[in-house]
Amino acid sequence: MAFSAAGLLSSQKLLWAVGEDADGKPFSVTAFPYGTLEQLAGKKIKDILEFHKKELKEEYIPFFENKRIDWQHGGYLHEFNEDGTHVPYKEMYYQGRGLWVHGYLVNNFSVSDKFKKSLIKSRDLLVQNGLDENGYWVSKISADDGKPLEPSTNIYGDIYMILGLTQTYLATKDERDIDLAIQTAYKVTERIVNPAYQHLAGHGAANIPGTKRLGTWVHFLSAITPLLKVRKDEGVDRIAQMCAHNILNYHWQPGLRVYLEYLDHQFKPFPPNPVLNNRFISAWHSVQAAFVVMDEALRLGHAPMFRDAMETGISTLEICWLDKRGLVSLDNPEMKPSSEGSLVEWWGMLDDILVFCLLALEHNHETLAIKYYDKAFELGYSHPEKWRKPSPYPGGQRGMFHHPRRLFYSIEILERIVAHDGKPSNFLETAAR
Repeated sequence: MAFSAAGLLSSQKLLWAVGEDADGKPFSVTAFPYGTLEQLAGKKIKDILEFHKKELKEEYIPFFENKRIDWQHGGYLHEFNEDGTHVPYKEMYYQGRGLWVHGYLVNNFSVSDKFKKSLIKSRDLLVQNGLDENGYWVSKISADDGKPLEPSTNIYGDIYMILGLTQTYLATKDERDIDLAIQTAYKVTERIVNPAYQHLAGHGAANIPGTKRLGTWVHFLSAITPLLKVRKDEGVDRIAQMCAHNILNYHWQPGLRVYLEYLDHQFKPFPPNPVLNNRFISAWHSVQAAFVVMDEALRLGHAPMFRDAMETGISTLEICWLDKRGLVSLDNPEMKPSSEGSLVEWWGMLDDILVFCLLALEHNHETLAIKYYDKAFELGYSHPEKWRKPSPYPGGQRGMFHHPRRLFYSIEILERIVAHDGKPSNFLETAAR
């Protein structure tokens, strides 16, 4: 295996971790006499940290190395057929995610030269074949030679190439990587502010032209906050603030205590419609919205933004969580989660709940964050076949992003909580109010 046991995250400085300030520095411990966070999910904090490190080293890393990297052609194997063969295409949506995971492992672990070279090989395959004449990333390329197969239909592949190229830049120090990430951020923006944009084939079928989607701002912000920690760019900084503003001030409905997934071209809620489900509440996007805005608030040093985002995440969990089903999305704000039905496909939802709760607990010992961390942890690890061990067959996108992100970020945050002896940081005391 390409990884050294000594190369775990705690052995070296993390490169641009989640939850740090604009200069990549962790916040100091509080000076106030708060209590200490001693355990989560029935485990001591140090024990749960070691638990996740072991899970990452013994389960996820071998999985990514053996099942996800295309050592022959470059790029990443994101979906397999029932017979074990890979589908004949590679979607840019998953290629950018794979590039991010690959780069993160190179930057934070002791890895072999072969593993490092495979990162460059994958980057080269994607950059040489994935861009069209407009500077947009195509949707699909051939699985073997990288030939473009499907033109760009939405911005989600572009978003994850931003994330992947940013992490690759940290490994290569090749200015072309970070320059292309910045260029792509502007290319994404020119489409999402276009009144004709419809999100074709992006998280479902096409939307009414001009529709504003919560998922758009969430995914985009999750990529450009890390970018801005690596390279300051005034224009991209304002784009990040636009995303956070749209999430908190338009999609969040304070009277209903939920995020609406869809808004019309004027950022207003759609009226009830028996044909179009335009009052939908994505519980998953809502929890993600909370923690990506919290991370952006930490970058900006903006305490009110952090608190507001944290409260939206807690509210989402209070409304949409069911103990035996997990996080349940709602067709409309009046709907209540139903206890009937099977377990929802919650593998990535639980990952993101855990990240949200930990990011809240690092800076504020919110009781409800402890409650829902414990619930999500218990539900996920009681069904490892559905969540903990990503499967390559079929629909094998599992393990390409949410699962490793949860492991990476959990370890980062828990390391800092341990370093503070379980006390919260001083962020909410010292940040702008």
